[in-house]
Amino acid sequence: MKRCWDKRYPWPHNKSQSGWYHERCEQDCNREYNECEDEKKKEEEAERQKKLKFTRMDEAIDWIRNHKAEVALGTVVIVAGVAFVLTTGGSGLLILAPLAL
Repeated sequence: MKRCWDKRYPWPHNKSQSGWYHERCEQDCNREYNECEDEKKKEEEAERQKKLKFTRMDEAIDWIRNHKAEVALGTVVIVAGVAFVLTTGGSGLLILAPLAL
């Protein structure tokens, strides 16, 4: 809001003369804030999908079976502290392969 307000030149000179400009700055600021929030949500969702953590292998397998459309190849799945990567076999089946460093 302050950046927008400081850009006003040469007219309007003060807040009392520039109600419309103040409203415009508020609208622009609100739009940018909403875009930033949407971007943060998308990044958080992408990060969540990239790394999945489970305590037991059967939990991981059940979750992957039920969410096939949501996971991407290359997703890291952590089961009991061991990292696996989601990949496909030659037949198109989803495979949890141990992640080698």
